[in-house]
Amino acid sequence: MNRSAGNIIGALVFYSIVSAFCLNGISQATVFHIKAPADDSVAALEFLRHYSAQLYKTTGVSIIDTVFVVVASDSREFNSAVGGEVPDWGAAVAIKSRRLIVIKSPRLFPVGKSLNELLGHELAHIALNDAVGGKWLPRWFEEGFCQMMSGEWRFEQDVLLTRAVWGSGLMSLIELENLNGFGGAKAALAYAESYLAVNSLTRELGIDFYADFFSEYGKSGNFYQSFMSTSGYKYFDWVSQWQNQTARKYRFVLYIFDSRLFFPLLAVVFLLFYVLKLYQVRKKKKEWQRIERIWDNDKGFTA
Repeated sequence: MNRSAGNIIGALVFYSIVSAFCLNGISQATVFHIKAPADDSVAALEFLRHYSAQLYKTTGVSIIDTVFVVVASDSREFNSAVGGEVPDWGAAVAIKSRRLIVIKSPRLFPVGKSLNELLGHELAHIALNDAVGGKWLPRWFEEGFCQMMSGEWRFEQDVLLTRAVWGSGLMSLIELENLNGFGGAKAALAYAESYLAVNSLTRELGIDFYADFFSEYGKSGNFYQSFMSTSGYKYFDWVSQWQNQTARKYRFVLYIFDSRLFFPLLAVVFLLFYVLKLYQVRKKKKEWQRIERIWDNDKGFTA
C-alpha cells in the first residue's frame, strides 16, 4: 500500500514539473522526488515548480538532474536524512553532492519560516551549484542570493543590523565563510548582511547580472576575474564599499524602531505634539480676544 502511494506521488511530481517547464519554454525537465507528510507534499510540489522556473530565469541554467526533497516531521527523521551535524539554528539543509534538500516541516517545528521560503532557499543552493559547475562562491553571495530568491527578508533584520552598527559593528562579508560555526544570534546577523549585500548588488547592476556572471565564471573558472568583468568592480573594493555605505545608512533613522527606544521616543513625540497643540490653541485664543477688542472699540466709536 505504501509503495503504491509512493509510485503515484512520484508520477504526479514528474508530470507536474515537466508541464511547468514546457509552459516556460524550458527544454529540460527537473524531477523532484519528494518525501513529506501528506499535508505538506502537494504544497511542496507547487513551491518547487515555481522556484524552478524563477531560478532558470535568473541564473540562465536549468536544474536537469533529480533533486531529492525530505520534509521531516520530527527531529529524528531530519537528522537521519541529513546524516551529519547541523547547527542548532538550522531549519533546512541542502546537500549539494547528494542533490538533497532536508527541511523541518514548519507545521510541526517553530522554525520561524514558511515551507515556501525554506524550499525556495534550499533549491536555490542546488541551482547555484549547477550554475557554477560546483565552483566556489563566497558564502555571503550564496546565502544572500538564496534569500533574495525565496523572499525571506523581514523588518526584524533591519533592527538587527541597526543594533550591530550601533554596537560591535557589522561583520566583514569575508568573515561569513565560517557561518556554520556561528551561534544563533551571530548567524542571524550573517544572514541579514548577506541578503542586504546581494540586494545592493541587484539594485546597482540589475537582475541580469547573475546570468552574465555565472556564464563568465563557468568559462573562466576565476571568480575574481569574472566578478570584475561583469560588475566593473574589483571584488574586495566592492565589498569594502558596501561595508562602509551600509554602516552609514544604519546609523540613522532605523535605530528609532528598536523596541527598546521606540516607546520612549513615541511618548516624547506625543508630548511635543501636545505642547505644540496647546501653544496653537493659546495663540488662537489671544487672536480671538484681540479681534473682539477691536470689534468692541469699533462698535463704541460708531455709536
